[in-house]
Amino acid sequence: MAELFANPNLPNYFVEAPDVTSAENARSFVADYEAAKVITFANLKVPIDHEFWSALDTDKHSFLKKYSFNLDAEDHCGRERQFRNLSAAAGDEGLANFLSGQFDAILDTLLPIYRKIFSEYQFDESRKKVVWRLNTIMNQNMHIDTYKDENEQHFARMFVNLDNQPRIWHTSWMIDDILHRIWNKIPTASLENKTRGEIWRELNYNTFGKSTGEWWDDQPRHVAYFDPGDVWVVDSRQIAHQIFYGRRALSIDFSLPKQLMKNPSRHYLAIVEQFRAAVLNQGRA
Repeated sequence: MAELFANPNLPNYFVEAPDVTSAENARSFVADYEAAKVITFANLKVPIDHEFWSALDTDKHSFLKKYSFNLDAEDHCGRERQFRNLSAAAGDEGLANFLSGQFDAILDTLLPIYRKIFSEYQFDESRKKVVWRLNTIMNQNMHIDTYKDENEQHFARMFVNLDNQPRIWHTSWMIDDILHRIWNKIPTASLENKTRGEIWRELNYNTFGKSTGEWWDDQPRHVAYFDPGDVWVVDSRQIAHQIFYGRRALSIDFSLPKQLMKNPSRHYLAIVEQFRAAVLNQGRA
């Protein structure tokens, strides 16, 4: 189960859901998710061969360091299609067959639960991405997720630790705290002339810096150890986070139009619009 070392100088936005053990007793956590909570599922068990994932040579099979694909309409990974893609990329039919089997076993267990956790969402069935994150990360910079281009879609994001070692996260301010702290630090002219996406990136950079070389900021941190097999959901655009150490993980990202959110005002672009309007209106008062 995830172990949290909470910093008293930060709000504790971690929510535990120990009663969720399967698709049969899973329930919606959409309200908590949109309110920038980190929801953890201590007793949710997934059939993961942790030793296999830990020992997988991703330097030899570098395509696996970040391997993503979209699911088909029935939430399957399309085993035949994936097998062909994996065989071509790996040049190893045995490895491709084992990977395909692991993909199916994990997703067959997780996806019905995922659907229940986000049952208040009507997903765009053409935007159902799975990402196998098999690269070693250490001392990533603290950040909220940003994009080169504005993303009008909302996503529902679930993480799973595939490794046989803990995945260590540091988390810091929620987006509302960041906005409060940065209120008078961004010039009004900058807010008037920049796009919503540019303002979002400036919120991030102004608070935490632009690169791992700048991550030694003075912001407080929670420390969370996600054990092998741990499952958690979080909108990584709304909680500042830093992967301090991690090697093997999976993320599931189904998307939906922002107007179909439970609370569309919690979409990151809507948050920027509200922030800009409030600051500019204050300046005109």
